[in-house]
Amino acid sequence: MNIMFPEVELSREVTICAKNLKGQSLHQQILRRLLQDLVREKACKEHGFYLGITAIKTIGKNNNSNDIHGVDVLRIPVSFTCRTFLPVRGEILQGVVDRVYWSGVIIRSGPLRYAYLSTLKMPKYQYVSTEPEGDKAYFQKDDLSKIAVGVVVRFAVMDVRFEEIPNNRRNDIYVLATMEGDDALGPISLTGPDEPYM
Repeated sequence: MNIMFPEVELSREVTICAKNLKGQSLHQQILRRLLQDLVREKACKEHGFYLGITAIKTIGKNNNSNDIHGVDVLRIPVSFTCRTFLPVRGEILQGVVDRVYWSGVIIRSGPLRYAYLSTLKMPKYQYVSTEPEGDKAYFQKDDLSKIAVGVVVRFAVMDVRFEEIPNNRRNDIYVLATMEGDDALGPISLTGPDEPYM
């Protein structure tokens, strides 16, 4: 099992309108509804981001058929395995710089949309703004290596925060990043010579 992307077993109750079963198998409807529910939820505090369902383990019997607003609804218990991703403190990740501010940068890494790397955690990098609005701003070091929008950066996870969002909106995970204490952290080149980004 891959430690970074563990596979966990979860149990849920899937709700399906009885009229939607016409033309499709119950298994297809359960899988479709389960995927929709996981996409809407996005993440949980214990396991992190839901990446994908790997197997349906068991499908229980419909406990009862309730009538909600004149529609028959099936409630079916399901157990399944799911691949997940939860960043942990001290873990080394890499991602693409999405936004640059005078105070730091926002990095995206897979499903993680908000890894904040503060200027205080970028040793020897200085903020440079080429336009008054700062659209082309970046951070640069004396060796001319650059951290700018679109640059791939290797960083360490300093802290992780889970945010449960009410009203059926997607949960999210936020990371504080650092490049302190390890010379291998910082902008990286994925192809070509081992030269810093210019």
